[in-house]
Amino acid sequence: HITNQRTMEVFRDLGVESEALAAGSPSELMGDTVLCTSLAGEEIGRIRTWGTGPGSLTEYGSTSPASMIDLPQTYLEPILLKNAAARGAKVRFDTEFLSLTQDEDGVTAVLRDRVRGEEYTVRARYLIGADGGRSSVAEQLGLPIDGQMGKAGQHEHHVHR
Repeated sequence: HITNQRTMEVFRDLGVESEALAAGSPSELMGDTVLCTSLAGEEIGRIRTWGTGPGSLTEYGSTSPASMIDLPQTYLEPILLKNAAARGAKVRFDTEFLSLTQDEDGVTAVLRDRVRGEEYTVRARYLIGADGGRSSVAEQLGLPIDGQMGKAGQHEHHVHR
């Protein structure tokens, strides 16, 4: 949920910062990270995070003209989709990236419609591989993703008041 300051700066450049701020929780309402044995269990520890501590507020505030917010994907995605479509982007869901070829003028991607099972190509100036740590785009480009998998686990419950 945390939308960091640099992302908010990019949103400002794209003209969507005000919509993101309206949909998210401001940094002043973001609290500590609490570690517990279970949802109703014993508190093991508490960490001041996201600039919530008195010393951090100045540090975070001096690094950017923007502030971070708590903005879940379910609220952010419609904002980004609406703005991308308004600028002429074609948004496709249920689409799988299969392969790419790149030349000096751009990239051709082979995609699969996962509902109909049909394959098709898209030609564009750029390809953005925003498909996570197991990125097939990064893999096909030979881009390394460093780190060891399976070293830690996480289970989160977010309780908002």
